Amino acid sequence: MISSGTAHKRFASKAVPFLTLLAVTALFRSSQNAFQTTIGPIGYAVLNLSPSVIGVGIAIAGGLTTLVNVILAVRLRTSRLHMTGLIGIFALALAIVVIVVGDNTTSFIISGVIFGSAGGMVMPVLATLAGRVEGVARDRAISAYTVALSASLAVGPFFESVVLSVNHDSLKGGLLSFLPFPLLALLLFGSLRRSIKPPRSSGEMPLPSKRLAKNPHFRLAVVSLLLYQVPFIAVTAFGALIAHYEYGATVALAQLSFTVFFLVSLVTRSMLVWRHPGEREGLMLRFSALLTFAGTLVLAVGHHLIFLFAAMILLGVPHGLVYPLAISTVARTIPPRDVPRANAAMSAATSAASVISPLILGEIASLFGYSAISLLTLVPIFVLGIWLFLLNPNRSRATNGVNNDPADPSKTLS
Repeated sequence: MISSGTAHKRFASKAVPFLTLLAVTALFRSSQNAFQTTIGPIGYAVLNLSPSVIGVGIAIAGGLTTLVNVILAVRLRTSRLHMTGLIGIFALALAIVVIVVGDNTTSFIISGVIFGSAGGMVMPVLATLAGRVEGVARDRAISAYTVALSASLAVGPFFESVVLSVNHDSLKGGLLSFLPFPLLALLLFGSLRRSIKPPRSSGEMPLPSKRLAKNPHFRLAVVSLLLYQVPFIAVTAFGALIAHYEYGATVALAQLSFTVFFLVSLVTRSMLVWRHPGEREGLMLRFSALLTFAGTLVLAVGHHLIFLFAAMILLGVPHGLVYPLAISTVARTIPPRDVPRANAAMSAATSAASVISPLILGEIASLFGYSAISLLTLVPIFVLGIWLFLLNPNRSRATNGVNNDPADPSKTLS
């Protein structure tokens, strides 16, 4: 008979690392989002940069994210997860310092370079670790991880709006208030070194890159992420400017709209923890595509603040659904040893949109105004939506590297 003390120690040995991982996720993502949503207004209002230059800076950041993701997709292994995460978290703290201290275009670009590299390193690592939690069903562990993401994104903008109200809308001061977050995350992630272990060997050979790309479940996940990525870039990079110039919102009110956006996402992801759709992920991803189109359309045609918040609510639901369902699909259908590469490859595919989109959106804003940004994003949403509805991965479930190991306990929801 196991004593209560022994049982408590066993529970703590599993719960503490998982809760620490969730805390690192929340701290990193909230400060990363603060940088994403503030760099545009800092460039425009503080550094007096044109929308096209701001777009170039954001595109460079996206390009570095993509490059790092591509490198990790080829080389990332379990033995490198911890060091990769540590370097990436430190890089985010450094990016915040550079943009706050800097006062010219060069510092703006350098901060974007560091920031893009940080996101490229950390997010695939966190996504991979979330699917390897001992004692927690995989889908629920991944959903809990994405809930931590949404919780941080809901609290972060609200925290920044309060700071902005107190310090008279000082954008640099608002961003600087997030510097302790990645520093604390760095300390917490350092304590996880012993908890990062390789997955149980299944005797499977690694999937060749070409075979991974042909996996229909992987393609479904990538298309879904790409479809949402363009409007998400529009909201995070230019949303504050759209809210101000098209809806007359103050800086603090614009940040409040982000809070609504991420609160809706948080509620949606919390529902996934309670009731995950399982193998009906494809149906939910198609539903998300429809909501993405509707929310972007409302953002484009509205001019009253009620439309701004309505758009944020509509777009918040697919934000809550797409990412957890995509990484859950990959974790369920890709051999465990290939999941780090698959997650990095997904990040590379989606972050590639961050290279081109800001350039195009910045030029469109310069020529036609910020409302045109939302109208433009409807085009890729429509095209990718058609592709998404035509995909049917269930036709080849028994092939393409699907994980059919009945002994894998992480396949069972509990």
